[in-house]
Amino acid sequence: MTSTVANIISERMKLIILIALLLTIASVRHANGQERRSLPALRMDDPITVDGALDESAWEKAVAATDFIIYSPYNGVLSRFRTEVRVLYDDDALYIGAMMYDDHPDSIFSELGQRDAGDINADHFYVEISPFNDGLNGEMFKVSASNVQIDNKLTTGDSWEHQDTWDAVWNSRTQIGTDGWSAELMIPYSALRFPKSSSQVWGINFWREVRRVRETSSWNFVTREFGGTIAHLGELTGIADIKPPLRLSLVPYVSGYLEHGTEQQGVGTSWNGGLDLKLGLSESFTLDATLIPDFGQVLSDDRILNLTPYEVKYNEKRPFFMEGTELFNRGNIFYSRRIGGTPHLVGDVHDMAEPGEIFTSNPAEVSLLNATKVSGRTHGGLGIGLFNAVTSGMYAELRDTVTGATRRVMTEPLTNYNMMVLDQTLNNDSYVSLANTNVIRAAEKDEHFYTANVTAIEALLKTRNRLYSASAAVALSQKYYSAAETGLGHSVSLNIGKTGGKFRTDYDFSVVSDSYDPNDMGYLRRNNELEQSVDFSYNTYEPRGNIMTTRSSVDLNYDQLYKPRAFTSASVSLSEMIILMNYWSFSVDMQFTPWGEDDYFEPRTRDMSKFYHRPAAFETSFRGDTDKSKKLYAELQGEYYKAWSEFNQHGFAWSLQSEYKVNRRFSIQYSLSMERMFNDIGYVMINPADMTIFGRRNIKTVTNTLSGAFIFSANSYLTLRGRHYWSGADYDNSYFELMDDGSLRKLLTPDVMINNDVNTNFLNVDVVYTWRFAPGSELSLVWKNAIYSEGNVIVSDALGNFSDLLSMPQTNSLSLKILYYLDYQNFKKLFSAR
Repeated sequence: MTSTVANIISERMKLIILIALLLTIASVRHANGQERRSLPALRMDDPITVDGALDESAWEKAVAATDFIIYSPYNGVLSRFRTEVRVLYDDDALYIGAMMYDDHPDSIFSELGQRDAGDINADHFYVEISPFNDGLNGEMFKVSASNVQIDNKLTTGDSWEHQDTWDAVWNSRTQIGTDGWSAELMIPYSALRFPKSSSQVWGINFWREVRRVRETSSWNFVTREFGGTIAHLGELTGIADIKPPLRLSLVPYVSGYLEHGTEQQGVGTSWNGGLDLKLGLSESFTLDATLIPDFGQVLSDDRILNLTPYEVKYNEKRPFFMEGTELFNRGNIFYSRRIGGTPHLVGDVHDMAEPGEIFTSNPAEVSLLNATKVSGRTHGGLGIGLFNAVTSGMYAELRDTVTGATRRVMTEPLTNYNMMVLDQTLNNDSYVSLANTNVIRAAEKDEHFYTANVTAIEALLKTRNRLYSASAAVALSQKYYSAAETGLGHSVSLNIGKTGGKFRTDYDFSVVSDSYDPNDMGYLRRNNELEQSVDFSYNTYEPRGNIMTTRSSVDLNYDQLYKPRAFTSASVSLSEMIILMNYWSFSVDMQFTPWGEDDYFEPRTRDMSKFYHRPAAFETSFRGDTDKSKKLYAELQGEYYKAWSEFNQHGFAWSLQSEYKVNRRFSIQYSLSMERMFNDIGYVMINPADMTIFGRRNIKTVTNTLSGAFIFSANSYLTLRGRHYWSGADYDNSYFELMDDGSLRKLLTPDVMINNDVNTNFLNVDVVYTWRFAPGSELSLVWKNAIYSEGNVIVSDALGNFSDLLSMPQTNSLSLKILYYLDYQNFKKLFSAR
């Protein structure tokens, strides 16, 4: 394996060196010209009331952070809106007071929204904090003029992202007055992780967004030419003699369900109870655990008709697996939906039935018993993450129709999922990390099951000016079987380039062996690939006339099969994006595959002995949207596809999304999308004569989505989302044998006698009322309706199809869930007062 990878990389070293020379020639000196600002925090002598008024004397004594610099649209220009921010602290919390002056206070946008709704139509103030001052990790606390709270975890690597699923417990209040609006934030130390030191120096930055003019500015200058915002923090000094508190909180919950199916008599009832625990193991590390979790209230998946050979990847929506998991994203080997997913043998049990036996039950989802994660970062920048989850064994039940005897067949054994991550931060927003996942099944001696292990190492290095970077990753997968040899696989990737500034270019190389499989705890769409690409882009950041920013790019891609080494595709992609000064945006993308594609995956053969040659094709797409700060917002997307073949394959897709803000409390969104593919060619079956059969079909997909929200207050809101997905594949009785050279031979008398047409519908309605009745505590009332239908009769009439769908069996559930946040610090204060 090592020699193979070395040979592959060696063959391309000349190209990498040439690109590096071109990058050096094209380099431009980054002229930031800005020193890192510093602000002292003031220790309070007397307590303050968090009411947004900023009328205590302590605020007047504190030094103010002023002279905010525009981030967008005019990056680097002093803001014309005066802003003053002061910081206080005591033994329990950090206090931030901000005054956003505005000559037109009646024009301040103050739309209400749900917790963590960061894109509502409102002015915002927020603070980014990095207690370890490493420029790589931190937290963001954001509040709107209407006091809607948003909090995120901040991370950076080759890119940065907001982890908007993290919910901390903190307090804020805002007020709109004659001079503008003010915000007062209290961030308990229990919401932060910081080193145990007598004197603290934290990375910090303050931000302000004036929504009506779409201006975003910051206290410490942030360039748009490279890096994430967390790489441009100022410093907060003066914090002394504070101690990291004992971070201990419990969130017990109780939930009850009423469920009714149209094919069932009566209403089913059930209730659940469980507990979430958060414990600070040290000043830097936290343990999170969930016992007997209940995820029945999460939003329904957007399910689709899948005609491809690849698994559909659905987003994670379960809170425990979304909060505080950013460290576990290293190595790209963790996909939390594997935990509590579908039993391995759920689709194979029918082959295990004896004559005369029928299945009376076959659960489609594995039950999660408990899950635990430990994460944190040392003062030296070493991040450590440990994850463990246990799922119960699952069984299908069979009944003998003659004797009535029953027996069980195991579809998934008791399983333990483990992950370990070590992530060391380096200078210049760089890092190196090691990640390992391990899946142990209690029935590993069963021939159907095995133990899986995946190890990944990745590193990112950036130059001091952050304009150039190089990254590499290596991963090894292992499968241990009871009666077979250990399965080994590997993947290697490399990226080098100029990733900052106006002109950017990079070379990307990746190889995934045919036996690499991280999918017991990760997600890989397909393996057995060798890919190379060279990308060029030019970005403008300074507004010119009516144009705010632009991005133009050219991507060249060349792909091969890893084993056997064979060409699969080559493409050229062009892209242009423009954002106007009125915040309308437009983009156009084009892709051309001049030699077509040799697809080794569509034939569904394990040994890659066959491929289907797709003809040369051209694809272009368009996207345009209006200003989201306006009362009416719309986004239009369109796509056209054309392949040069004897079958005249072509297709199009379009979608329209709209949002109407009725008032500051009520908004409604509607989206409609349609996709049509004409004369599409796809896999049908492998017949008894070992012939791979393809068929010609027309595919039509229509999706309607209606959603809305009524906000009673910043802590009480009602949301609705309804989605109807309708897709059909209509075969025209033209069937073909796939030949060894990738071509198709038409079967004049096809033996495909069954009807392969498919007409699929998914209808889901989710109505949720949420009341955050205390910090960290929540009541939620959820009604869910689900209807699914699939048949082999194509329905062309939309109204008739929908009418038929409503007559199908459906499931309704009504659930009530109450979580109550119990914090040790609050109990400590209560008993101290007594």
